[in-house]
Amino acid sequence: MKLRTAVTLFLDLRMKAHTLVPLAIALTGLASVLHAQDTTAAAPDTGYAEYHESPIALPLGVGLRIPTYDRVNGLALPWGPKLEVNDARVDVDALITYRSNLGKWDPSLEGSLRPGDDNELRFYVGRGTFTNDAWIRGDLTNSAAAFFVGSDSRNYYRGDRATARFARTITSSGLTVTPFIGGNIERDWSTGSLAPTKSPWSVFGRNGDLRMRRPNPRVARGSITSAIGGAAIEVIQGGLEAKFDAMLEQTIRTALKPDCSGVPAGGICPQPQPGNSFTQTTLDGRVFFPTFGTQTFAVKAHAVATRGSGDAPVQRFAYLGGAATLATVDLLALGGDRLLFVQGDYTIPIDRIQLPFVGSPYIGLRYAAGSAGVGGLPSLIQNLGVGLGVSFFRADYTIDPAQTRSPFSRKSAFTVGVSLSL
Repeated sequence: MKLRTAVTLFLDLRMKAHTLVPLAIALTGLASVLHAQDTTAAAPDTGYAEYHESPIALPLGVGLRIPTYDRVNGLALPWGPKLEVNDARVDVDALITYRSNLGKWDPSLEGSLRPGDDNELRFYVGRGTFTNDAWIRGDLTNSAAAFFVGSDSRNYYRGDRATARFARTITSSGLTVTPFIGGNIERDWSTGSLAPTKSPWSVFGRNGDLRMRRPNPRVARGSITSAIGGAAIEVIQGGLEAKFDAMLEQTIRTALKPDCSGVPAGGICPQPQPGNSFTQTTLDGRVFFPTFGTQTFAVKAHAVATRGSGDAPVQRFAYLGGAATLATVDLLALGGDRLLFVQGDYTIPIDRIQLPFVGSPYIGLRYAAGSAGVGGLPSLIQNLGVGLGVSFFRADYTIDPAQTRSPFSRKSAFTVGVSLSL
């Protein structure tokens, strides 16, 4: 009886074991699946690493900046690292600029600090080649004109310079006003010869006296310390686009002497002694708006006014002449510490003609008037022109309508130009 009971108990346990083992296996598998789905219990992902971008970068992959080309520097190729931190609130470029025609390596440190969304402190410290004529053509257009046809619409001088300006931007609907104040310290000297024997290469005009071998005016040698202030205004409303820039410079200290290099011993220096102080105001304005249909009107104006004790130094002169300003006047033949220039362009697209890649050609009507001088403003020279263009190319025929023309102006001129921008 006991034996039967024991056997029966053994068989019951065996049957329960056959039932429990598969159940245990199933529960184990379910637990494994649930454990795999439990992200809180998952092991750390050792294949993931947080990436922090370095604040120091090399633009274009190797540290190069956009180069320029002109009759003094030849190829000017800047290189150096850029420091950018805190969402560009600190933006600094440490550069070395190689100037092929001069054989110089010019160091500079420039950039901006933005303590707030509306405030900016810009600074520049370095050695370079400077000009007052960048308003005539942009860097890209001037570089292309110099390289292909030897036409450089800028005069240059060399110098060491330290400049800082603090600006605050005020914006409203369609209007941006940016007043600024700052200071400038510079030490200047002339560059090139009065009779250059070499020049950078160009496709045409390499040896022309009014082209790549055009000499630069001699500037007063020495230092200028000055305070600067002004404002930039931009207006965009509907089709109207306008930009105005104004700057006032007041000297604090000058230590200048005429550059009499090339004058024989005992000869008379052609450059007068600059005055001890000066105040100079520079104004620049551009306005563009549509008229009828696709027709547009654009106005460009530039003015320089200078007052002080004696003559202003030549490094503060501004110049006019050439296709980009007064086409009937030789390139930058007019210059001085006083300048006025106004130009109006009326553009009429020929919409019925659509050319591949470049769009419709257009007819351009142009009026320009301007003059420049030392100590006063001579009579204005006027130009009337008509042109035909497509995309960024334009050809113009221009006349000086005055019966008694300035000795600097011709009766007419035919010019071909380009307008490039980045």
